[in-house]
Amino acid sequence: MKYILRDIKSILIFLLLILAIPQTMAQKSNKKPFTVVIDAGHGGVDPGALGSKSQEKKINYSVSKRLGEMINKKYPEVKVIYTRTTDVKIPLAKRADIANKANANLFISIHSNASKNKSAHGCQTFTLGAGSDAEAKAAAMYENEVILSEDNFEETYKGFDPRSSESYIIFELMRSHDMELSVKFADMVQNGMVNSTSLNDRGVSSAGFLVLHRTVMPSILVELGFITNKKDENLIASKEGQEKLAKGIFKGFSEYYELYGKSKESKKSASTQEAAKEKKISANTNDRPVFKIQIMASDSKLKSDDKRFKGLSVDYYTENGIYKYTYGESEDYNKILQMKKEITGKFKDAFIIAFLNNEKINTRQAIEIFKKQSK
Repeated sequence: MKYILRDIKSILIFLLLILAIPQTMAQKSNKKPFTVVIDAGHGGVDPGALGSKSQEKKINYSVSKRLGEMINKKYPEVKVIYTRTTDVKIPLAKRADIANKANANLFISIHSNASKNKSAHGCQTFTLGAGSDAEAKAAAMYENEVILSEDNFEETYKGFDPRSSESYIIFELMRSHDMELSVKFADMVQNGMVNSTSLNDRGVSSAGFLVLHRTVMPSILVELGFITNKKDENLIASKEGQEKLAKGIFKGFSEYYELYGKSKESKKSASTQEAAKEKKISANTNDRPVFKIQIMASDSKLKSDDKRFKGLSVDYYTENGIYKYTYGESEDYNKILQMKKEITGKFKDAFIIAFLNNEKINTRQAIEIFKKQSK
């Protein structure tokens, strides 16, 4: 009997150890890695812009692949996902869906610019917006026209016509809730490219790129240089130039990752605690989204009568150690939209954000909730 009990005890211990193994593995797998999605623009039957001796799709792919290799080498803990790894056409909607389904932390869409004006030259980085100037709007229209060759594009993109300026109004009314991080990342990448190459600095702009509109994380679109400009094409079509461009984008990624990627969860927790100490985001706790208009951000806390508020009565919250100032508050999206229109003259870059039960949520998600609750 003594030996039987001993054997049963041994078996139980063995079983407990076996059961503990998958649990430990599950705990490790639950720790989500920082994920970046790299999107090589165009592909397959869609060559993109054409130069005198090169195709945009090939340049985009080469730089995208090299960028991913650089990230994997220095940051093996980062998960790199490519929207395409071969010469194939991927619909714009699917490119964004790949990033959304992966719950990515960053989305980088890589393109090469083109213009009828052969003297146009330089690299540029874009975030989502209505279009900061005529050239930015033209660039977005050109890139968006690719949807016209997709099957059922009217249904997929809800009647969006990339050739009609009226369609781009949606980008004025609704911008990504990750806009500030997108702009910060865009600045880092733009500086990286300019410092790594001899390309002209065309700066950071906003424009209505569909592929950015459909993503739900900080996202940028990079225009490497003008394939229609002889000097630019010589650089971006060469292996040496592509290496420099990938290195420049990588520098921007590295700077962003060091600031916002590492220990992301602890930073998020600290930020949440700081926000709770500073001021409650909203008194709303009834499962209805609260909409606000974000007008500006600052590294330091500003006085309520600061001239930069231009006479408006503002509120604020903190995120990643940044003070973010808002104007207005309403559960009615239409009301907050009207308020935004009224202050456009003072704050042209203002955008709508949303909170649900004191937590910041995706603005598009909040609008969908609002629509359902309003029926």
